[in-house]
Amino acid sequence: MVEIPNNNLMKDGVSIIVCCYNSAIRLPDTIKHLANQKVAPKIPWEVIIVDNNSTDNTAYVAVEEWKKYDVNAELRVVEQNIAGLSAAREKGIEYSAYNILIFCDDDNWLDSAYVNESYNILSQHTQIAAVGGNNIGVYEETPPAWLKYFEHSYAIGNQAENELQLLGGYRYLVGAGMAFKKDAYNAIKRLNYKFYLTDRIGNKVVGGGDVELCFIFKLAGYQIAASNKLKLHHYMPAGRISKKYLINMWHQYSYSWMVFEGYKACLNKNSNNLFMNKAYWQKIAIEKLFDKFTILPRFLYHRIKNNVVYFLPHEADILYALFLFKHANRVVDVIHELQEKEVNE
Repeated sequence: MVEIPNNNLMKDGVSIIVCCYNSAIRLPDTIKHLANQKVAPKIPWEVIIVDNNSTDNTAYVAVEEWKKYDVNAELRVVEQNIAGLSAAREKGIEYSAYNILIFCDDDNWLDSAYVNESYNILSQHTQIAAVGGNNIGVYEETPPAWLKYFEHSYAIGNQAENELQLLGGYRYLVGAGMAFKKDAYNAIKRLNYKFYLTDRIGNKVVGGGDVELCFIFKLAGYQIAASNKLKLHHYMPAGRISKKYLINMWHQYSYSWMVFEGYKACLNKNSNNLFMNKAYWQKIAIEKLFDKFTILPRFLYHRIKNNVVYFLPHEADILYALFLFKHANRVVDVIHELQEKEVNE
């Protein structure tokens, strides 16, 4: 059955968006946890599976697994032929029926209260556009000792210490488990905010689209928050917990970090015209590179030893500094474009 986008007025309730690419093996556990949601009868909800060019039987498995459970919620499958997580999430938003949306990755196992708590928090706080929680890692194999230093790169770890805390400054939410208001999302789209970043596309394992969404919400005057009442388990296959995978991920951070500089400059109310100068950003890049000379012998030692805890953050900084120096004019362009949006609000 071909699903038709929901173009009606948004209804009160929760739409869970699960983006999938060859997810047949991972979906049974994910769907089991969705089916085990304890949702108040007053809250209508649904699950949207976005099949993003899968070559396995992802859609079939999703439908058949859902049939195993007696759930008072609909599961729908929609197709997105444009590759990539951002395109898949956009398709899920387009087809969603309800005002509160939850990004649930195909390897996220939501705690049974996740839908209920997300609805309560966002319904009760008008200025909060998005909320996230604490993500607990579940591993196919015992994780190596170095992983604890890089958990955030895998969307694992605590984002909240309290039942509800606002995330000010440059703090943001990871996309896994992010719940947000569709009307707030539509508002920033009407303001013509342009997303510079994507999320995963094929072998490109890092994007930053979730961070960018949080920054745009803040620029548009919304708040974001985190709650320790929201919990999920994030399943990690052995293939992702490798130094090769981690290094590849960190080596792709440069463009995202450069774009984040533009957002941070606009979020910084004390910013000045220096940020609009290409030479300013090139100076920042040169200073970063000179700082690395002081630790060069130690860096090389740990690089030879393949000690990622020490060398990888420095190596990523070096790559970023080189990228920033070469593309400093792009930071200025981003700041200028964002400032134009603020003026027009």
